[in-house]
Amino acid sequence: MSAVYHLPEPGGSEFEPTSAEWLARDEAALAGVLPRITDVVAVRGMGSWLWDADGRRYLDFGSGIAVTNTGHCHPKVVAAITAQAETLIHTSVVAHPTGMIRLAERLAGLVPFMADPQVFFCNSGAEAVDGSLKLARRATGKPGVIAFRRAFHGRTLAATSLTTAKGKYREGYEPLLPSVTIAPYGDLDGLDELLTLQAPGVNIGAMIVEPVLGEGGYVVPPLSWLAGLRERCDRHGMLLIFDEVQTGVGRTGRPFAAETFGVAPDVVLFAKGIASGLPLGGIIASRDLMDRWPTGAHGSTFGGNPVSCAAALATLDVLEEEGCYERARRLGSRAVERLGAVPGPVDVRGVGLMIGVELRDKTVAEAVQARCLDDGLIVLLCGPGENVLRLIPPLTITDADFEHGLDIIVAAIAATV
Repeated sequence: MSAVYHLPEPGGSEFEPTSAEWLARDEAALAGVLPRITDVVAVRGMGSWLWDADGRRYLDFGSGIAVTNTGHCHPKVVAAITAQAETLIHTSVVAHPTGMIRLAERLAGLVPFMADPQVFFCNSGAEAVDGSLKLARRATGKPGVIAFRRAFHGRTLAATSLTTAKGKYREGYEPLLPSVTIAPYGDLDGLDELLTLQAPGVNIGAMIVEPVLGEGGYVVPPLSWLAGLRERCDRHGMLLIFDEVQTGVGRTGRPFAAETFGVAPDVVLFAKGIASGLPLGGIIASRDLMDRWPTGAHGSTFGGNPVSCAAALATLDVLEEEGCYERARRLGSRAVERLGAVPGPVDVRGVGLMIGVELRDKTVAEAVQARCLDDGLIVLLCGPGENVLRLIPPLTITDADFEHGLDIIVAAIAATV
């Protein structure tokens, strides 16, 4: 059953600040270190659309960087947030909020490849990454970790140590976390050489990998490579950690990419789409593994917040009730088919509604992105060369809105390339 939205009227009161006025206040009040991709001053969101302070609306193919998988302000999610905020907002570790328990049970049902799963909740993907490294060290007694070239795992110091999607993420922050080795993505021979010459398994507690490269260019690896990581982790006594912060919660057409690809990790990390925009992240691992992480060895003040958990439970309801996993697979195939037939892109690739359109260079990609924005469509860029359009619309997007977005992209490529 599709959601029913009460859409806002375009435009605002003559007494409300314009976008230009808001941007001037933004520049004065907010630290410049925080980047913003567009100059859209968002004041409302409904479904797949955003409205700015001047009353213009934009079709959103960025979803807050793969977060609003149920669209903006889905009525069921809003209702769950409202009801929970009227009942209980916060307890931290002082008590046992029931929503956290129910959500952990629900998530356990979404990882059929894992035996007796348990969940640790935190606030973000980067926190989940950091926590997984601590888990790996305590559980294996080995300090080292292998990450993969062009990966993005977050902005904390530990997550930055694993991130090589772009040099700017690491610039000025060394020395970073020790005992981190970067391996080539998608290359088992290169990994074997590294394990032999540089990072012997006796030193390595875990491998952490994005099942699909996100910030690094929306690259889908060979299934044999992911299976090869599983085999090598088993052989060397290492944990295999899937960073599903971007690929999880239906983005690849299944609840988690581990199921999409048929490779079972020891640890799954999630965040982004789980709570439709409220801060929530976490770690899923088997009870046997979690039991090796002693009580009090890690914690979180806000992780598993009752309001965020209520939003997450509603999010999972929406994804199931509205057939969003199947929609992601169907619409993703449609995007690859249609855009793959357009002259201009170097490559069109993806899985589910996680589509990368690689263009010749950054200049061309930025021109296409700007043309799309002028025509009312928000699209993001990624890749080391910032030359890949990444298409990550809400999983609830209507067929008509999706085709409208593809029309804009096709026209922008034709006018630019």
